[in-house]
Amino acid sequence: MSPFSVTNFRTFLPTGCPTNLLYFYSISFLITTSSLVYSLPATSSARNASDYVLRNVFENQDQCYKDSFVYVKDVDAGKSKLFTTYPTTKECSNRLKLNDLPDKLPTCPPGLVDLEVIPAYFGLSQLSYPYANLNISVMAHSPVDTIAFRLHCLHASDGSDVYCSDLKDMYINGVKEWPCRAIQLSTKVQYPARFSYACFRLTSYSVYAINATVLPQKCRVTTIVTAPRFEELYPDMLVDPSISKKEIATKDPFWAPMIAVDFSDENAIWIRLGKAPRAECDTINVNVYKEHDDDSEKVNFVAALSIKCPETAIKWENQKAGKYLLSAYVLIRGCKFICEPNARGCTQCFRTHLNLVIHETRASLTWLTVQKIKDYGLEIFLAIVSILSIGCVVVIVAVIVFLHKKRQEANRVQEIRLSDFVKTMLVYADDSELHTNCVKHLVDNLRHCSTVEPIFDLEKLITAEQVVPSRWLIEQLSTLQKFIIVISDCAVRILDSEASETHHLVQSRPFSDLFGPAMDIIIGDATRRPEEARKKYAIARFEISPEVPANLAILRLPTFILPKDFSRLTAFLHSLDYGETFNITSNISKCRLDDWALAIYRTTIFTRENPNWIDTRWKPKDEQDVMNLKRETPVTFTYSNEEGRIAASKKFNLIPPKEGSEVDEVEEGEISQKEASAPDDETAFLIKPPALDDISDSDEDEEEDQGSNTIVAL
Repeated sequence: MSPFSVTNFRTFLPTGCPTNLLYFYSISFLITTSSLVYSLPATSSARNASDYVLRNVFENQDQCYKDSFVYVKDVDAGKSKLFTTYPTTKECSNRLKLNDLPDKLPTCPPGLVDLEVIPAYFGLSQLSYPYANLNISVMAHSPVDTIAFRLHCLHASDGSDVYCSDLKDMYINGVKEWPCRAIQLSTKVQYPARFSYACFRLTSYSVYAINATVLPQKCRVTTIVTAPRFEELYPDMLVDPSISKKEIATKDPFWAPMIAVDFSDENAIWIRLGKAPRAECDTINVNVYKEHDDDSEKVNFVAALSIKCPETAIKWENQKAGKYLLSAYVLIRGCKFICEPNARGCTQCFRTHLNLVIHETRASLTWLTVQKIKDYGLEIFLAIVSILSIGCVVVIVAVIVFLHKKRQEANRVQEIRLSDFVKTMLVYADDSELHTNCVKHLVDNLRHCSTVEPIFDLEKLITAEQVVPSRWLIEQLSTLQKFIIVISDCAVRILDSEASETHHLVQSRPFSDLFGPAMDIIIGDATRRPEEARKKYAIARFEISPEVPANLAILRLPTFILPKDFSRLTAFLHSLDYGETFNITSNISKCRLDDWALAIYRTTIFTRENPNWIDTRWKPKDEQDVMNLKRETPVTFTYSNEEGRIAASKKFNLIPPKEGSEVDEVEEGEISQKEASAPDDETAFLIKPPALDDISDSDEDEEEDQGSNTIVAL
């Protein structure tokens, strides 16, 4: 047979791998039988013991079935029809036809049956020369009804193979029937059970397909078999019983194995190798080649498989569909797989060739993925590059559109009418008169340009009403929803816990500075409710002010730099979006901004010319410094009647005296005496009365002339 002749067959779906378990089950049977019998109680009856003992009931005069066995319980051994054999092709075919089987059956599931094919040697006799048969065995591991196998001839090198010839004896009722044998098992049979037949002749170089069919599962397993020349499979030295193993090991004759290809695995092919019983080896090698699709005379090397003896099987994984050539050989005495034509001293090994046609790819998903990448690497690379390029373009376009949209939204002017006045308290430290003037500009701009009602301590505490500053502070902190914390140099020192332990801010107003107590309450509230605090409290600092201290910055309250962030501060107070992406404008006039900037500039000049100015405000607590208020130039206001005097008193936050009250006259005289005795630099907050010497004269002049009077506010 030409080594490149093609065996045309279809592979079938996979099942489990066949394994030779004859010796294992024989030994297991003996051990199990003896152990079970001796472990039975003495009182057990013979019938109970028979439930535990298995007996091989397979008996057949035909030596072709000698390796078969069927076990049943001893109690069932005497029953009839435990199994039925179909010893002829006609009987076997009729049994299969009763089930109306299609030409192609699915492969049996793993663990149901195993199919094994090995060569069997028959020596010289009076009737024939030495020859070899196929020993076909099907081992059932689970209950089945019928096991049948057929021998199909796929290729023969000449007409010597009777199975591959078109003989008349192979036709039954005008239909060619391939050799077939079968066995039917009863429900009493215990598993595993083995059906073996060793009388199909094995012809050198012929290729056979053995299909084992199982009922009622209606499935099939398949093995492809070929053998080398008979003298290569069974050299005389290996089969001659007169030659000892020692002599065989010394001479080490050349031999070649039989190849059986098992298609029972889903993702691979099992290659099984048969040999003479006394054949010795270290390894058996199998070279795999793949024919070109367009030229059958050219082959590519695919893989080199090696089997360590005494193992006789190897798993060939991951094959593409196509035509393959398998070459099996044994390295004996330094032989080579191929010798060059002119090579000297080269001995070529005996080889066995098998051509296969695999119609479907048999591989794992991982291997298929890798092969796809190899086969279409360039196309996949170009596709990935194209997808990434398109993705990058889409991302870039999306970013451009997003930024353009944001820019349009930022440039878009949306007029929002601020109809509700928001009450907002300013929490600040009394650094200096110039700094307080900057805060006053903030208050004025909030009132007139931001629809905000600022709560300013200078406006609320220096009034005619008797207001307690601490109570007033608590009331504002508990009722108002918006607060502005103004950062300044003194504010930073007050927030410094170490510095405020030994120093304090000297009082320069008629009431104590409220910044410290207010910040204690605000920080506590912001610590308990941070999310709500970021909507309630805002930090404002002028461009000349220091940075926000760390113990306040950690609260992450919104911070605004004035006057440039005045519009964003307005948006915050009205609970509107004030982020950097929004272009917020306000209706504050340029004149107001200039006045505000001028006030800040004056503060800057003052701090630059007086670098130690804060030392006059921030002093140790142990120094008892008396508040010293310098008298300013009196403000005069002339009135001609009682209504004018009351109006003047209201304007300057003075308490007007009640007309005709004797108590008032007495109090007024006492006040005038105190004024006369007070130092010149002390400021008076009430209406300045006339001197004591002039009281009577003034009253007489007022009654006589009804002339104009003057209120002097110091």
